[in-house]
Amino acid sequence: MTQQPLRVLCLHGYTQNAQKFRDRTGPFRRSLKRALELVYVTAPHQATDFQPLEPAADDGPSAAWWNRSGRPWAEIKQSVRFLRQTMHEQGPFDGILGFSQGSGMAAILMALIQAAHTQSTAFFGNDAELAALVDELAACPPPKFAMLFAGFYPDLPQFDALIKGPAGPIAVPSLHMVGEKDAIVPMERGKLLASQAFVDATLLTHEGGHFVPCNATWRKRYQEFISALPAQ
Repeated sequence: MTQQPLRVLCLHGYTQNAQKFRDRTGPFRRSLKRALELVYVTAPHQATDFQPLEPAADDGPSAAWWNRSGRPWAEIKQSVRFLRQTMHEQGPFDGILGFSQGSGMAAILMALIQAAHTQSTAFFGNDAELAALVDELAACPPPKFAMLFAGFYPDLPQFDALIKGPAGPIAVPSLHMVGEKDAIVPMERGKLLASQAFVDATLLTHEGGHFVPCNATWRKRYQEFISALPAQ
């Protein structure tokens, strides 16, 4: 019997959108199409901290999972609610793939789902909205793995409390790819995400910058990671 591809929710980086991320991951997507079915979604917020100087007319929205200025945690909660609805309508998903800010968003979402399923709610404090949201997340099957590229540990006290709280770091297999020449997200920030937020992390380093590498060597490593996942 032919094994069905694993369904993966894909979260783009800051100022990107679903179509732009899909286009930029074309070689990755095509090379792993027998193993992964990638589902791309656009974040619900307009990116306000940075805008391209001359965006292309057909580039689509410049979206964000949150903006650093303003009220980032409030925007994150709105993004989590959007993703919960996406998982309800388009799921179930076997895993999550994130790029740059999308990797941070993936970590936040997975940590909240883990808290929901382990009933670890001490970090909520007086945030009744978050408590209600996590109750809703209990209906979402926990993702079984993560593939995170050019990611970073979200520098937010709420996320820090979540990871260091009773639910603990995210307990699923994860692959983290960081670039030695990444001028947007320094490599050390990606390493921190892998070491502090995840229990079973595989860390890979490529020689390039802020992108998803997909030469023959890396395609083999991705396939090895996917093949080593526990039977679905």
